[in-house]
Amino acid sequence: MNELIEKSLTYASPAILARRRRILEETRALIEEQGISNFSMNELCKRADVAKRTLYNAFQTRERLIAAAIQEYFLEYLGRITYKSQPGTLQRNIERIVAVGRRNRKIRNYIRAIMAVYFSPDVNSDIWNAMHSVAVESNLEWIRNLARRRQLQPWVDVDGLANDIVRYEYATIHDWARGLLQDDQLVPRLVNSYLTFMAGATRGAARDEIVAELREREGGAA
Repeated sequence: MNELIEKSLTYASPAILARRRRILEETRALIEEQGISNFSMNELCKRADVAKRTLYNAFQTRERLIAAAIQEYFLEYLGRITYKSQPGTLQRNIERIVAVGRRNRKIRNYIRAIMAVYFSPDVNSDIWNAMHSVAVESNLEWIRNLARRRQLQPWVDVDGLANDIVRYEYATIHDWARGLLQDDQLVPRLVNSYLTFMAGATRGAARDEIVAELREREGGAA
């Protein structure tokens, strides 16, 4: 999916880039208002003031357009987070989870729409991969650092762990979007679940750091 984004931006003029941004912004607005299953290309053309042919020339399919909008929105938000911790560390990942969780609380309808699609058995592969891969990449740097330092349990597969974390994280967000978690429960649940998950996958100094973080957050419960 990243290749699709990069290819679409190659040799683009400022006017084309501005039009593309307008299209993607209107796409996200429509997703929030109407969901993905009811997403209308005709309505998008009206809002973005472009011909349908332009949309298909730029994105090939409705699904790739939606995937690009979802992925770029997430990447743009990640790029705006101000971190205090170094890349590839536990604390950096906690900061990201907290920031994204708080952002999600402000755009509940949008998150509800994309989570419903992510967990649908009929989800389009372009849309699913766009949602899944960008979150996996956010977790991989620290996990790879742990692998290099031999601080993962011997049975742990790096890529498999990163993928499983995202599935678990998205399941929690999906529960919140459906009203099964209160707003003030979302961020603590995301962080504590992440730490608990990683505690089982790590050893040595990495696990000690995770357990200490859990104890601090839970008042002594590891």
